[in-house]
Amino acid sequence: MARLNIAPTKSNQLGVRRDLAMATEGFSLLDQKREILVMELMRLLEHVRRAQRELRAKQERAYATLRKAIARNGYQRMLQIGQGIRYVHRIQTGTRVAAGVRLPEIAVTHGEFCGQFSFAGTDSLLDQTMRDFLDLLTAVSEMAQLETSVFQLARELKRTQRRVNALEQIFIPEFRDTLKYISDSLAGKELESFFVLKLVKKRLEGSA
Repeated sequence: MARLNIAPTKSNQLGVRRDLAMATEGFSLLDQKREILVMELMRLLEHVRRAQRELRAKQERAYATLRKAIARNGYQRMLQIGQGIRYVHRIQTGTRVAAGVRLPEIAVTHGEFCGQFSFAGTDSLLDQTMRDFLDLLTAVSEMAQLETSVFQLARELKRTQRRVNALEQIFIPEFRDTLKYISDSLAGKELESFFVLKLVKKRLEGSA
């Protein structure tokens, strides 16, 4: 039997009752939080699976287009063109709160698409290569946001689970066992006092 090492007094009984009430309420709140975290995590994992499929598809498409462009224009020519491209894009970051956890939000904004090289000696595959890789960048940012969110939610879920387990398996049973010990001890003392008083009364009556 696990219990606190305290004296079985009325004041300690009241204190342990308060602690038990707080621990029970805390357990209920943490258990609700755990359920919310699990649901949010499951929802995000479904988005991760979808995003992974889209990322692989866009990655394969972008590199396939690049290989075709290199085959038509030559590696050195593509390298020369690539070094001259200056394409502005912005990555904005923010946060949202889910179940008390701050999760990242990442948004990629591309400037207006335009050719940045001479049409002489090039073909449409160069434009398509740029479009495919810009599309891939958007997919990568979405994947980064989702994976980071999943990691943070999983970490918070693990932390919450540890607290729930501690309350459920250690603190709440400990408080309950302590209350039972104090109640039994106080009841025993009251019974003992009752018999002592009864014995004293009997002796007083006998000596009268």
